[in-house]
Amino acid sequence: MKRLVLIPGWRTRNLAMAVVLAVMISLVFSVVRQGSAVVSSQMSGTHTVVIDPGHGGYDPGAVSKQGIYEKEINLEIAARVAEQLKPSGMKVILTRDEDEDYVPGGVRGRTSKKQTDLNYRINLANRAQADVLVSIHVNATTGGLKSGAETFYNPDSVEGTRLAEAIQRELIKVPGMNRRIAKPGDFYLLKNCSMPAVIVEVGYLNNPAELKRLQQPWYLEYLAHAIAKGIGGYFGLP
Repeated sequence: MKRLVLIPGWRTRNLAMAVVLAVMISLVFSVVRQGSAVVSSQMSGTHTVVIDPGHGGYDPGAVSKQGIYEKEINLEIAARVAEQLKPSGMKVILTRDEDEDYVPGGVRGRTSKKQTDLNYRINLANRAQADVLVSIHVNATTGGLKSGAETFYNPDSVEGTRLAEAIQRELIKVPGMNRRIAKPGDFYLLKNCSMPAVIVEVGYLNNPAELKRLQQPWYLEYLAHAIAKGIGGYFGLP
């Protein structure tokens, strides 16, 4: 009968690998279970944050070949961000909490409908006297080669830039995320908000690997964690 010959250090290396794997699994479940604790509870309700799940209703946003709608992912992440921020004492408002748009029946034309919908969301934030507005989206390009989250800001807004950078710093910590930076963006929403506003594109629907992750609850929780943490960081919280 042959003896099993162990390579020197085999047990040590495998033990180390097991420890690393256990830590990673622990971190995932820690985020899922304790997402509401990502922002300090020192806020005492002093800030109002509007979270905008992009698109909705008649407007699906980007659509993957598999029939996955951007508007549904946006809403799922936005709801998770709101849940993680509320325990901090912030006043958190969602522009929508279901699959709906804000376009009256008489409005016609793609541009007019989109502008009407966006104006409703902007005015909602204005009426709430929001301190910041964070609009959540999923990107898409032809080719499916791009990946990763990007946060866009109005280059004319110093505070909007600072908010975008705070969120992007957290997004690049998400497992599997590449290291993109916050970028200036020429978007109607950003140019017409009276408060600091950003658009967070959490990934690319037409990238097969990223699409797969965007359908996983644990990954959406990580993204929500990062966005909430970035908002807290903008307000100077640990």
